[in-house]
Amino acid sequence: MADVAVASTGTRTIRDYEFMAFSIAAFIGKSALLIRLPYRELHINTFYTALLLLAFYCYFRFRYKSTPSVIVMFCLAAAVAVDVMGNLFHLYGGHYFGLEYDEFSHFVGSGFSLVPTFWLLRTTTRRFGFHLSLDFLAFLSTTITFSFCAYYEILELWDEKFWGDFQRLWTPQDSANDLQWDLAGIILAALITSLVFKLAGRGNPAPSNEEVLIAE
Repeated sequence: MADVAVASTGTRTIRDYEFMAFSIAAFIGKSALLIRLPYRELHINTFYTALLLLAFYCYFRFRYKSTPSVIVMFCLAAAVAVDVMGNLFHLYGGHYFGLEYDEFSHFVGSGFSLVPTFWLLRTTTRRFGFHLSLDFLAFLSTTITFSFCAYYEILELWDEKFWGDFQRLWTPQDSANDLQWDLAGIILAALITSLVFKLAGRGNPAPSNEEVLIAE
């Protein structure tokens, strides 16, 4: 499924360790944002989100030498905004187009999350000397994004259990229902993203010219 070209010396460089450190810091930072997210004031959520986005952009732009596109940055912001806006305008509990807003936010927010995951996976694997097919990238991006969605459900549990001043899990089926809409949004986004790359790459013999919508 994957066209793999390996160009590795077998030793790690300082840049490799720097990337791992950044990844760990970003994971912790995003977790801190998601804890108590629905119950913070808008300006605080906006500040935390902007700070994370700035750190993400600057690292990849100036250290990794691979600039995230406008669409990648928009999707990162939109994945958080769909939840924040739902709480700000009291949309949760309402039904829209036959869906509860909670189901809609999981479907759309997870779909947005797939796009930067796809970009990150494609960019980093190429930097490490691997050229993966778009179908394989779509599969891996789907599994990684869904894993983060499952982790978010655990964060909601911890939020209730360790802070205990509000409720985030409303029914015994809440997490399972959220995850099914997460998965639906992720799969749709993966199909669309991989299709865009395929269509943009037709007639281009060099893999680096495949992207138009989401450029490295």
